[in-house]
Amino acid sequence: MEKTLSLDISGEVFRVRTVTLDNIQGTLLNELDTDIKRHYFERDPHLFRHILNAYRYDLVHVPRDICPLLFKEELLFWKIPLTLVAPCCWKYLYEVDSDIETVKILIQNEKIFEKDEPIVKATESIIKTVNIADHSDLPDKDKQMEEKDKINRLYSFWQFLDEPASSPAAKMWCFFYSVVVLVSVIVFIVWMDPRLRVSQYLSDNPEGLDVFANETIYKYLVDTYTEKAVLMTFSDPHPILFALDLFCLTFFIMETILHYIACPNKLKYFKNVYHLAKILLCIAMIISTGLEIRKDTFYYNDSYGYVYYICKSLNVIRLLLIFRLHRVYNRLHVMILSLTYSCKELGLLLFSFFVAVIVYGCMIFSAEIQSTMFENTYISLWWSLITMTTIGYGDFYPTTTYGYIVGMICAVNGIVVLALPIAAIAGTFSNMFSRNADYQRHKTAATKQIEFNNKSDISPVKDQNILKTKENIDLCPTDNGDSGDVKSKQVNERQFETCLLPTINC
Repeated sequence: MEKTLSLDISGEVFRVRTVTLDNIQGTLLNELDTDIKRHYFERDPHLFRHILNAYRYDLVHVPRDICPLLFKEELLFWKIPLTLVAPCCWKYLYEVDSDIETVKILIQNEKIFEKDEPIVKATESIIKTVNIADHSDLPDKDKQMEEKDKINRLYSFWQFLDEPASSPAAKMWCFFYSVVVLVSVIVFIVWMDPRLRVSQYLSDNPEGLDVFANETIYKYLVDTYTEKAVLMTFSDPHPILFALDLFCLTFFIMETILHYIACPNKLKYFKNVYHLAKILLCIAMIISTGLEIRKDTFYYNDSYGYVYYICKSLNVIRLLLIFRLHRVYNRLHVMILSLTYSCKELGLLLFSFFVAVIVYGCMIFSAEIQSTMFENTYISLWWSLITMTTIGYGDFYPTTTYGYIVGMICAVNGIVVLALPIAAIAGTFSNMFSRNADYQRHKTAATKQIEFNNKSDISPVKDQNILKTKENIDLCPTDNGDSGDVKSKQVNERQFETCLLPTINC
């Protein structure tokens, strides 16, 4: 007669043959003492049915009505190897890990400055739940806030400048900063508009030329050089435009200095790309403004002109300062996080694209060896880059049959090379965006529940009055002399709870 074991799983008894349990060696059930006829386990009996199926079929199928994390915990408890999980269940079992990892990223990059007790409690509870689910140790936001409250006023000033969510005043400062950035960008865009250029007044013109006073000289200089070079060398911006640019420069310099002074960690300050961009912008604006005022030096040394052009081009960095708003707008913050955590995909994109550009650049150079269109490999690489990105300026193009074939393959392959990594990056953004929406909804619902529980506390006296009201009405006889109270029992008790009717004495 075959030996059997009785397994009591939270009151529900399962009888199984010991031969069946021997199908998977090294598990908890396989190591049970067969001399003991009944073993007791405080586990979920519904989940245990699927554990027994693993012994029967040597294969684990994950039920779709059970959370994958819970089922994985069950497998670990019974020491069932994860290698037995069927391939059809891999996606369902492990896709939740990606969701938890995304939520952890969102929580770690979220900074809580709210002093509202329900929000703090809800955030603490969510962090504890994530820690339990993933067996991780996320930082406690409430403890971080308590530590920050103990720091001096200089740190509070740093929060005012750096964290718009820290206070309403900090949020107003962030919006004012963004307005200054937009004004600075507009000034940079219209800086070279001929209608906003006037005769030189910031510096003396050694040759005494006034290009706006003599139209013949202006046309001659434009035909000889370019209108852009003439305007930049022989004219100055409108005084109002220059005053706005000078104000933006002063504002950025003062903000950067105060930001650095108030920063609690000076080394970490220079590790931030945003702060480095601000410093580079201030340096470029100082040099370009100084050369704008001393434009007469261009006549004596051409290198000053090149330095001016380079620094003026770097002034476009001011547009990147608008990304400061990502601390206010949550969706913009999610987009930046998606790009930050897609470095591997971006590296794959750059590497594969770089290799493809070199390959097709060399191929088109060899295919067009008898043509004068591609004189060197640099032009070939330029053509390969423009073709793979499907831009096609038309300045260089193949003229032979072999060149047409290379061009066709290059264009098609360029679409594939660009599409594959971009799809992965888009998937990361979509996953993080949807998980962020779920996290924000969950936190809002938890906060509202805590607020409701705090407001719905009823005093003992009030509860006692409600009970007495119900009791007296239920026992009160009806007007027609019946001893029962059928009518009163059909009355909605919720109305009495809200209205708090007085006690009826019969």
